[in-house]
Amino acid sequence: MSVSAAALQTRDQSMISTATPRWDALDVLRGLTIILMLMNLSPGSWEHNYAPLEHVKWEGWHLIDLVAPAFLFCIGAAMPLSFARRASRGATRAQLMRHVVTRGLLLVAIGFFLNLYPTFDFAHVRIPGVLQRIGLCYLLSGLFILALARRDADGQLTFPPRPIAWTAVFIVVSYWALLYFVPVPGFGAPRFDPVGSWPSVIDRAVIGTQHFFPYWPVDGQIVFDPEGILSTWPACFNVLAGVIIGIVYPNARAGRPHYPLALGAFCLMFLAREPGSICPIIKNLWTSTFAVFGTGFSMLCLAAIMLVSQLPYIRSLFQPARIFGENPLLAYILCFLIAPLLDANWFGGAVAPRSLRAAGQSFFEQFVEPRAASLLFALCGILFLFGVLLICRRRRWILKL
Repeated sequence: MSVSAAALQTRDQSMISTATPRWDALDVLRGLTIILMLMNLSPGSWEHNYAPLEHVKWEGWHLIDLVAPAFLFCIGAAMPLSFARRASRGATRAQLMRHVVTRGLLLVAIGFFLNLYPTFDFAHVRIPGVLQRIGLCYLLSGLFILALARRDADGQLTFPPRPIAWTAVFIVVSYWALLYFVPVPGFGAPRFDPVGSWPSVIDRAVIGTQHFFPYWPVDGQIVFDPEGILSTWPACFNVLAGVIIGIVYPNARAGRPHYPLALGAFCLMFLAREPGSICPIIKNLWTSTFAVFGTGFSMLCLAAIMLVSQLPYIRSLFQPARIFGENPLLAYILCFLIAPLLDANWFGGAVAPRSLRAAGQSFFEQFVEPRAASLLFALCGILFLFGVLLICRRRRWILKL
């Protein structure tokens, strides 16, 4: 179905206008990332999954590996608009900074609580985590861009993109140089492995392996955590890259901003793949090439969504993603709170107890092969959460920190 030029122009402006309360394409991208994240967390069987929904154990990437950098990118892209909106309502720089600190620390606290739940075993609780990383990246990046912010002649809060871009470049270059040139005591350099790399060594010394993610052992030993201390530094690159896009593109009213966005995405992804021999793409270390590649992928997805999400008959297909994107924290928390219920033994009695997850997997395996059954179970979980979020949306219940 054709769309008139006037309709296309109106569509492009509506996607990026700062006069609207939300950036629609960004909501859709954030919603798609949280949906994929939750699908990875709630399969019918941990042993049966399609490859795109399974994390690569070390070097390389699958689709699910790019979800975390995309979510951080979305956080960064929303920052300028969010801060400018609060400033227009009278918030001072100091108040905005307090908000950033409070929100960042609350995300860390919620993430730690979810790691504790439901056993509350403090002796072996995992200290790092996804929400902990998001909170720290939000806190560090938010304070940085607010320190650079200025008010224009109209009193509006503005953010200079150049120093933010140079800082983002410094982050990935400095992190790569550390891993490549600086010898790790007892291991040497360069080290991009789970045992002798700087992130792993620092995490073992500061956190301790008893507080690591326990499900990815190396030769039977827990030696690293995928969301550790040092690797949070390059993750800030993804947030700052999103900030730059959030500054530049909402003001690019002329032309088709998704085309240069896509071109920039391809350039970043190409640049990230080229130095594979001196800096491999490794999510668990959040190597500099992974940070850059993840940002390029995020930009490409955003450009594609900006291009098609407003077309007739397609806009409505993205509505579930919008609903997840407007309330992602609530969806994530609910998924963690429900997970123990899925793994509790509700069926089979004392002789052969079975969990809801196992029963669901067995049910779907009557009709499809195991990987498809596992996916169907995850989609049922997504559908349930969608129903909860839909009720919350109608009642205007949005979990904000």
